[in-house]
Amino acid sequence: MNKFTKTLACAGLVVVLGTTSLAGCGKSLDGTKIAATCGDDKITLGTANMMLRMTQAQMASYYSMFGGSTAGIWDQEGEDGKTYGENTKDDMMDQIHNMVLLKQHAKDYDVTITEDEQKKIEEAAKKFMDDNDAETIAKLAVSQSDIETILEFYTYQEKMYDPMTADVDTNVEDSEAAQSKITVCQISTAGTQDEEGKTVELTDEEKQAKKDQAQAVLDKINAQEDPAAADMDALAKEVDENLTASTKTFGSDDTALDDKLKEAVKYLTDGQVAPEVIEGEDAYYVARMDATFDEDATQSKKESIITERKQEAYNDLLKEWGKDTKIDVDKKVWKKVTLTDSDSYTFKQPETTDTGDTGAADTGDTNTGDTGAADTGDTNTGDTGAADTGDTNTGDTGASDTDNTDAANAE
Repeated sequence: MNKFTKTLACAGLVVVLGTTSLAGCGKSLDGTKIAATCGDDKITLGTANMMLRMTQAQMASYYSMFGGSTAGIWDQEGEDGKTYGENTKDDMMDQIHNMVLLKQHAKDYDVTITEDEQKKIEEAAKKFMDDNDAETIAKLAVSQSDIETILEFYTYQEKMYDPMTADVDTNVEDSEAAQSKITVCQISTAGTQDEEGKTVELTDEEKQAKKDQAQAVLDKINAQEDPAAADMDALAKEVDENLTASTKTFGSDDTALDDKLKEAVKYLTDGQVAPEVIEGEDAYYVARMDATFDEDATQSKKESIITERKQEAYNDLLKEWGKDTKIDVDKKVWKKVTLTDSDSYTFKQPETTDTGDTGAADTGDTNTGDTGAADTGDTNTGDTGAADTGDTNTGDTGASDTDNTDAANAE
């Protein structure tokens, strides 16, 4: 969980915390209580609660972006008998554990927070406290010190990834990453659903009609002067306007492509069209091998393999450190925090959308672009740069943007 929890800017760049709009009436919390201890580090309830609420707000933002809502999600029970809200709380403590471990092991890699970075952290924390009213701050049970702690966590996280993965082997042979590219017209033979949601399988006659369509597409391709360069999508639409064709890349370890399709095309040469309609698991296919070795797709796969290697090395280190330094959660204190549907948190969108290009974080631009942001939803992040505040979205990173003073208001 928690790819959604994109949070704060760090590492000497801009440090901006998204403002929050709160609704509901949560319980009064004492943020100074110690919620967890990890080695010499003590995590206050204010720090843990604030991180949890940012996760909750980011989830709401994510769902809203796709036209959905988190309504009802937090109280849903999983197979383990816990609600989604309870499991999210458990995940948050795992994330906090990793954050503390990164901070504690920073000295192993000569990683520190500079005076300039610390100053920006303090300024950003103060701005958050100033921008939010007393009711909101009380509801979050958060102090400036808590905000500074969170910003320090994400700063260490951003700085630690590269040195922790520096020794990872970045050499990937072509044989390991090789990708082929095909163009495919897929005609589904999967059943349809009736009004009651039950699957109705196609009749033999309906399946034959689908196969005839596929054969018609294949015939049109073969009738072209140069089948290797034929526009399969356009030809498919001549048979039926609802048909499409698209390119796909795949490797030997690909599990997304129909096995029967993979088997049928693996002996084709560049530009060769499969001589027959391919009957797959739930579809008929017309396929052409565009490139048995696609350089761009292979390079992309190599980069993906390197990223996976680094992520695995990063995860392994955290697991190793976690065995030596476990986190002790005060269940009585942490239990006071509830994540339910009756208490919702969302990022408040700033009113001003044009801050100009001053090298400052633009909290009004809802498109972050590529800021090299650390994705704090998953504590195992490889991004290096500023953390993306989610829907409050930092754009151009530079100095802290103090023009936007929209505060979080309790509704």
